[in-house]
Amino acid sequence: MGRFAALKADIDREMRNLDRLTREMDEILGEAPEGSAVKVRAAGSVLHDFYTGVEKIFRQIAVRIDQDLPVGDDWHIQLLQRMAVPIEGIRPQVIDEALESSLEEYLRFRHLFRNIYGFELKWDRCQPLVKNLGKTLGNLKDQIDRFNSFVDSI
Repeated sequence: MGRFAALKADIDREMRNLDRLTREMDEILGEAPEGSAVKVRAAGSVLHDFYTGVEKIFRQIAVRIDQDLPVGDDWHIQLLQRMAVPIEGIRPQVIDEALESSLEEYLRFRHLFRNIYGFELKWDRCQPLVKNLGKTLGNLKDQIDRFNSFVDSI
């Protein structure tokens, strides 16, 4: 099975959770009127959870493969950036630069979501992220599958 079977199981669990979030977003988009406070709050919550799930995957990789989790006030962005670069002798890049850029927008949104009241959220801020959620998750799945192939080889 390999020494990283637990890591792969953890990543798989988080990927299933991310799939569930996209299904929840579809429900939100189908039920609430465009721009309603309920829709904006619910969509914001799903977007927050989406990046949190992605970050859980990256944390597991940093701890178990890299054996080094960034520290400091900006550790979240450092972690994301690190996933887009190979670490010589340890692992290839986990995600490419295009996905890093997309995920950075979700990270920024999560920071915003955590630091304002829900009634301050604006649909215009959520909508592009909502629109790209499925595509972003698809890209993440593809790149995590590629990374899992690497994990199988070590």
